[in-house]
Formats: sequence, C-alpha cells, structure tokens
Amino acid sequence: MMKVRIAAGLTVVAPLLTFIAVLLTRNGIVSLDVGLDVLTIQVAQVASWVALAFAVLSLALSLPQFGRLGVVSFVIVLVCGAVAGAFFVQSRAIAVAGPLDVSTDLTEPPAVPGATGTPVGCPGVAAVMRQTAPAEATAALQAAGFSITESQLFRSRGVRDGFWFGMGHEAHIRIRPGRTDVRVVARYDHTDGGETCKIVSQMIDALQTAP
Repeated sequence: MMKVRIAAGLTVVAPLLTFIAVLLTRNGIVSLDVGLDVLTIQVAQVASWVALAFAVLSLALSLPQFGRLGVVSFVIVLVCGAVAGAFFVQSRAIAVAGPLDVSTDLTEPPAVPGATGTPVGCPGVAAVMRQTAPAEATAALQAAGFSITESQLFRSRGVRDGFWFGMGHEAHIRIRPGRTDVRVVARYDHTDGGETCKIVSQMIDALQTAP
C-alpha cells in the first residue's frame, strides 16, 4: 500500500513542476529558456518518466494482491503514462523551429511596433484578395485570442499574451482596396513549433470564410 501511495503522489510531481515553471517565467523570476527548456522540458519530463517507472514497479509488486491494490496501481500507470507521453510529444513539438515574424506581404509588410526583423512567409498562407470589413478583421483577431489595441477603417491591431510561459504575439491586419494582409510577430526568441504560422493561418482562414 505504501508503494501505491508513493506512486500516486509522484503522478502530480511533473505537472506541479510545470505549473511552478510557468509562474516563475510569467513573473520574470526566471527566463523563458530556464522555465521552459530546463525546468519543464528537462526536469519535469524526467520526473514524469521516474513516476511512470515507479508506477510500473508498484503495479508489478501489487499483482499478488490485485483484488485490493491492482486496479488502483493500473490506473496510476495509465495516468503516469499519459503524463509522460504528453511531455514527450510537447517537448518534440516545441523544439521545431518556425518563423517568429510572419507576413503575407513581404515587400511592404504591415507595421508592428517594436518589430525589427524581416518577416517571412508561411507555406500555403497568402493574403486575402479582397478588401475586408474592419469588423471582420477585428473578429479574426479576437477568434485567434488577441485583445484589440486598435481598430480603424483600414487596419486592426491586437496583442495576445499566451498563458504558457507568457509566449505572446502582436498582430496587424492591414486592409486595402482589393487586398487584406496579416502580420504576426512573436514577442519572444524561442522555438515554438511553428505557432506563429498557425496563428496567421487561423486568421487568414477566418477572413476567407467571413460572410
């Protein structure tokens, strides 16, 4: 029973470490590299695999008393396996490098305050070849999780403060006769699994399908 209780307690260690890393990073106590790469992807992920190994051991030791402890031990193994699997998948996904400054117009990209780099395009993502309504641009920003900071006849801007480690973005939808362009800039310098491209694609889809 003691081993089963320890296994049950270990199931929460990795998620708890991740939560602490998020709080430390969002409050500026540690850098994004430390909070995400070290505390989460390294330390918390190792903790999840240790928990899974102990849970499997606990299940093996509880087999002689399966009627009393086996079911609980099996459930703990499933939970630990799901947590460890989630860490493995997410760590591989976040490691994928993607552009952090994306625009549908590379010749004259929409202006984003503070953006100093040169934007790039995303495969399969292009400008909307019509003049969208300001309300459509605002709705596309909000659907992508942005708070509106400016909404005028020919442009809408917004910011998004991502919960996970504060990995936020700034966006600008520029409206011109016969064309609407989108630019999204990440407010961090870290691989994000192509998140910036996904955001641009989501907003373009919303503008394309707007009534």
